[in-house]
Amino acid sequence: MSTYTDTGSDRSLGTIIKDLTADLSMLFRSEIALLKLELKEQASKLGGGAAMLAGALFLGLIGLAFLFVTITLGMIALGAPPWLSSLIVTVVLFVAAGVLVMLGKKKLQNVNFVPSEAIEHIKTDIDTLKADVARVRSR
Repeated sequence: MSTYTDTGSDRSLGTIIKDLTADLSMLFRSEIALLKLELKEQASKLGGGAAMLAGALFLGLIGLAFLFVTITLGMIALGAPPWLSSLIVTVVLFVAAGVLVMLGKKKLQNVNFVPSEAIEHIKTDIDTLKADVARVRSR
């Protein structure tokens, strides 16, 4: 992958710098391409699943609304006052919502949105460059 024009150890400083610049440019383009690929792959996985979950959520919410209307009407049919039936269902809904918020928050804390593979490659490249610069300076 290198564009070295001379393989001997007696290359001029200008040649070394030109080759280093070309290699760095190619290296960073490759790292950016890897980062884009990794992010694109993650986004495509999220997109398909998210669409299906959104449809399921919509239908589930409609079904849940009808379930709670049915529960309220059933309590009224058993003799409870309408206001008390509605209050009981409302309190149960708020408690359930609070539990879901806490569980969802806990799950989201474990998600890592950082492209770790690309970052590790970049760190390795920087360490290698530092070592190469130190080696050239010591000549």
